[in-house]
Amino acid sequence: MSEQYLTIAEIEAQYPNQWVLVSHLKKGRDGFAVGGIVRMHTPDRAEFDRRLVDNDEFPDVKEGAIFYTTQPKVDDDVLEPLSESA
Repeated sequence: MSEQYLTIAEIEAQYPNQWVLVSHLKKGRDGFAVGGIVRMHTPDRAEFDRRLVDNDEFPDVKEGAIFYTTQPKVDDDVLEPLSESA
């Protein structure tokens, strides 16, 4: 398996709406992860947990990050104005 470094944006684009395990994290100056190597991904949280905990599939991962990627819907950032009548 070829391990390819991806940025967080590339991971989110390549694996939308999935649980992702990322190793070999690279961090920016602010300390937040900017990328790494995707070791596992699946949309099923139960499968993700089972694979992560129940077997030795990732013995070389000493440090990593787990996150859920999501593609926001167009309307997600639109808020309705509050009415002034109370």
